[in-house]
Amino acid sequence: MNPSSLRRLFSACDVNKSGRIEYEDFTVVCRELSVPNAEVQTLFDKFGACEDGYIDYSRFSSRFQEVSETLNLASFGSGATPTPWEEFVDRIDEFTLSESLREQLADLYQVIHSSANTTLLQAYEETIHSLVSLSLENKLTSKQLETSLKR
Repeated sequence: MNPSSLRRLFSACDVNKSGRIEYEDFTVVCRELSVPNAEVQTLFDKFGACEDGYIDYSRFSSRFQEVSETLNLASFGSGATPTPWEEFVDRIDEFTLSESLREQLADLYQVIHSSANTTLLQAYEETIHSLVSLSLENKLTSKQLETSLKR
């Protein structure tokens, strides 16, 4: 996983936006991934959290590969249709958005998601889906215009 993606993942796991992942944050994320309750503390400790009760970015990035192999993250959500947010994140590198704007979009999504306001979350996802569609249409139009101008 590239550093930018790892940073975004850390930010998404830092539910309360304290700059570190506390046990409460970690349990929220594990619940979303359907990790059995009996394994949550063990996984938290694998990130080195047992030393001072939280996971900082340094420990998260250095131990992510080991923990993700333990979790077998590939098995979570397999075969599931990507959400508009996942679709947006997958394509976000095609756009010239600043890193801070990407983080703001991700942070907003996480706040809405953690609020459990499904109506607001659905509206946000629909907006993201519309943005992705519109951006792709604009990119296609620009390429067609560029091709026409070259003739």
